Amino acid sequence: MNQLKQTAMSVAVAMLFCASAAHAVYTPVVTTTNNNLTVVSPGNLLTGGTNDVTFTWDGTYRTSVVTDNTFNATLSSPTAFATKTWTMHNVNIYAPGNYVFYTGCPAGNPACGVGSVYNMTVGIGQIGAHMLQSWSSTNNVDVVLLWDMNKSWAGTGTTSAYCTGSGANCNGSSSGNTINTVWDAVSIDTNMDPDSFSGTKMIDGPTVGWSWNFNINGIQAVPVPTSLWLFGSGLLGFIGLARRKAA
Repeated sequence: MNQLKQTAMSVAVAMLFCASAAHAVYTPVVTTTNNNLTVVSPGNLLTGGTNDVTFTWDGTYRTSVVTDNTFNATLSSPTAFATKTWTMHNVNIYAPGNYVFYTGCPAGNPACGVGSVYNMTVGIGQIGAHMLQSWSSTNNVDVVLLWDMNKSWAGTGTTSAYCTGSGANCNGSSSGNTINTVWDAVSIDTNMDPDSFSGTKMIDGPTVGWSWNFNINGIQAVPVPTSLWLFGSGLLGFIGLARRKAA
């Protein structure tokens, strides 16, 4: 009976996450503005950020690490960080699962097996993201995010400071974003550096130990297909029948 349960759960999980695949053409279906960037130092101090980030997304989720230079989202802002312009590119949104990203890879292929390693676990009801940062004269620095859904920065239990439009290099107070603003996706701590600071500490580039946290609207956790719920109901009935026969 235990083997039957394990097989059934494996099939259910496979059905849940098999719907996502890389797309050759990026076509955004979601665009939101006034999203938040909060940069936290290794000492858990607010280093900077802004509240005028634009997020776009094509509505898909990756279920394996991208190797073909494609992407399914973008993050951008007109505001410089520490007086230097920055961009985030090759942004990919990941469904629940386990992912390994290498930092020594060519842009668009973080599965090459070279460099320091991010091992990211994305739990059920969460979303992961991997992207490349270009800031000042440094290009293609890996950034990894884990997002919880429908929470505020304060509601995650973090002790990290938050960029509300005041403080060092924080911009965009007119957005109205505060530490209690509820986001569709809020940056949280990860399995890679479990502490009370939000975000994933960077492991390469000029800001090792910092975390770049994006808190955004316009995205939701992977939906469970209706067919999977029906399958699950039938599966539970089948298990119940098997138990009665065994009795």
